[in-house]
Amino acid sequence: RLLTITLDTTVNKLLRKVRITENSAIVFKDTVACDGHDDEAILRIVTHAHQDHLCGLRESIRKTPLIGMTEATYDILKALDYDIPENKTLILDYGKEVKIKDVIVSLHKAKHIIGAAQVLVIDEEEHRLVYTGDFKLPSTPILEADLLVIEATYGNPSHVRPFKYEVEDLFADLVRSSLAKGPVYVFGYHGKIQEAMEILRSKGIDAPFIAPRKVYRVTKAAIKHGLQVKEVFYYRSFEADEIIKSGWYVFFAHLSAARTYSSRSAVNIVLSGWEFTEPLRQINEKTYLVALSDHADFEDLLEYVKRSRPKVVITDASREGSAYMLAREIRKKLSIPAIALP
Repeated sequence: RLLTITLDTTVNKLLRKVRITENSAIVFKDTVACDGHDDEAILRIVTHAHQDHLCGLRESIRKTPLIGMTEATYDILKALDYDIPENKTLILDYGKEVKIKDVIVSLHKAKHIIGAAQVLVIDEEEHRLVYTGDFKLPSTPILEADLLVIEATYGNPSHVRPFKYEVEDLFADLVRSSLAKGPVYVFGYHGKIQEAMEILRSKGIDAPFIAPRKVYRVTKAAIKHGLQVKEVFYYRSFEADEIIKSGWYVFFAHLSAARTYSSRSAVNIVLSGWEFTEPLRQINEKTYLVALSDHADFEDLLEYVKRSRPKVVITDASREGSAYMLAREIRKKLSIPAIALP
């Protein structure tokens, strides 16, 4: 009985150190806001440059004293037309610590998109408060935590990909066979597009890549920070015009622009993380869905929690996903207190 009371007291104490707001900010100690704007925060962390993690960023740029991120994320944000004043910019290399009021903040690698980071906040009581941001295993280091805030995109137990290690080869094979008949158009989100480019290059696809302005600029920023991709051309350049005439190229565009750029005469490939039954699905004669995800699936989420050994877990319910289901499964399968917020 005494042990239960002690545990509950510790958990409650930890839970008072974090809140998730309705506008998607994960706020530690009323000082550090991650991936959303909070008026009280001194530091806004951008874990990575996906739209659902840039909530209220322009407001943070106006109101919050410091905006922290990796250099790669900073360069990608510039490519996406965000203008962060130099006096507010805090570039954090992985592992570098910075003291803000009574907490120490550091960023740690997350396998997701170029520049993605996890956040570790150590408070005055030396409690380790961790926010994973978006990630996937096995290439994400697992941080030990007292309180863990974890993403829940694929938090439903049915969100398991038995084929996750086969997808890259199948994707490359589809592009290779399609290029023999004409150009290929690939649609996805920033970050996932660049991952797809790198996969194709690593599998020996050497056709030129063409991209519209923002995708081209994000790709160039990612190349600066280690993306292994060559032969990418801006689609309004002279070189791209000549390549398009040849009919042998891969065109990459953001998913939101699929209607603008998709071609009835070419093979169109949509990169989707929401495919769990098969790695590759044909929609019609010219359109395919490929299950390329940059998120942990349900099994990976549980694995992270298990190895992080937190005293309490909060699943992020402010973004698309299955946070309430994941919290329930963590309680049931791992016997660790877990709640979904907000």
